[in-house]
Amino acid sequence: MALLERSDHHAYCPYKSDCAHYSKPLGGKRSVNAVWTYEAPYPAVAAIAGHVVFYPDRVNAIEEQPAA
Repeated sequence: MALLERSDHHAYCPYKSDCAHYSKPLGGKRSVNAVWTYEAPYPAVAAIAGHVVFYPDRVNAIEEQPAA
């Protein structure tokens, strides 16, 4: 998350709640709004809280790094 920048773009899903978007500043135009997350999902889908989703056409690779 430290490499992402929250954008002004947002969306709403009637099943999940408000959706926040993030961009990868180092990725250029292609990486604008490349990531989205439901920060406070509805109780029925609470398990998605804390997870992020990447648009596959806006990133080159996705790797999980251990916390420092």
